[in-house]
Amino acid sequence: MHESTRRLLCRVAFLLGCVVPTVCTLSWITYRQSSWAIEAIEHELSQTIGLKCQIARYYNPKPTKWIFEDVHMERAGQDAVVFPVLKAELVNNTWQLSADQAEVDWASRNRLWETIQEGILLKRSGTQSLELSVTEVRFRGETQPPLRHLSIAHDPAKQPALSGIAKVGNTEDSPTLQLTLETDTASPWKLQLKTDRLLTDRLALAVPQLAGLGPDAYYEGQMTFELIGETPNIELQGNVRQMDLESALASKFGLHGAGGADLYLQSVVIRQSTVHWARGVLVSKNGQVSRRLLSRAAQHLRLRVVPPSQSEDLIAYHDLAIGFHDDAGRMTLSGLCDNMPQGTMLAGLEHPLVMESLVGILPATNLASVFYEDQTPSVPASQQAVDMARWLTVPQLAERSGNTLR
Repeated sequence: MHESTRRLLCRVAFLLGCVVPTVCTLSWITYRQSSWAIEAIEHELSQTIGLKCQIARYYNPKPTKWIFEDVHMERAGQDAVVFPVLKAELVNNTWQLSADQAEVDWASRNRLWETIQEGILLKRSGTQSLELSVTEVRFRGETQPPLRHLSIAHDPAKQPALSGIAKVGNTEDSPTLQLTLETDTASPWKLQLKTDRLLTDRLALAVPQLAGLGPDAYYEGQMTFELIGETPNIELQGNVRQMDLESALASKFGLHGAGGADLYLQSVVIRQSTVHWARGVLVSKNGQVSRRLLSRAAQHLRLRVVPPSQSEDLIAYHDLAIGFHDDAGRMTLSGLCDNMPQGTMLAGLEHPLVMESLVGILPATNLASVFYEDQTPSVPASQQAVDMARWLTVPQLAERSGNTLR
């Protein structure tokens, strides 16, 4: 072969083997760092998540791993979720997302839930699962405690389709909140929450009936939400501990020093913000109750009250144990005090103070008449009575509606 031909072939080989790959690699690196590539990634993330996404930069250290920096997920032009750093890696057919910190706009929580429903739970298909772990989630715009060690898993091929767990608070001994979501198309979606010691004022965001039970009252047990329309059906199965009777009853009968109480809920079913079924026990020790309140309990609940001294405005009690059963507005109360005659609901040290009624079933709305005084035996029209009576089912109306939870 001629010398000039060999030189030409060497130059061509060098060009094809070294220069062209180097130029292509540099061009690819330049493109990956350009605004065009970032915009393409932002568009893909926005389409996948359902929120407009903006990122400052990203890295792709290997084909199955991505690192995004300064991630902003927007709703109506406002940041809904912000990740300083978000990592994504495909491991064993599961996308594992992780972050040390996240900030969530509290006002956007409803929109975020809609996005999860529409963009992930309803549209995702295939076999790839999702796992998200965040060390700390803080809320912007509301004084809510942070979520720590948040872990969420989604598998489109299994039920429950979504599960999660997190600590609610800043310390390691903070209460735990567990979540599962069943998305079976044959029945309403069911969201279940379990907690070991979460303040009722926090849970009142989801169940308003738990509001106002006292600053130290907490719930332990589970809650099941049937996601039907704007107002879900709710079932409570658990206990309310350290309830403050003075705060919980909030009547104008001067229940100062009424004492604490524990509420054991075998089952409570709430439909359209109204209690349609309830069974449980209320227990309290060493408190006091107004004489006028006992008189009204005798009048409206037909309880048998041992006549107290007329000179005493507050009657001290040693033991309170009341079982209750509310079935669609038809209420039964029973006395469960130990070491007392059968049917004792309220007891002193040596003798009963209040015995259960000889009338088996009463309207549940009579409770409002006991705690909020009026001129008539019907449910009074004061605002406090309305607030209480609105979640007590009227028996005549309750018979017209069904109950999917029970």
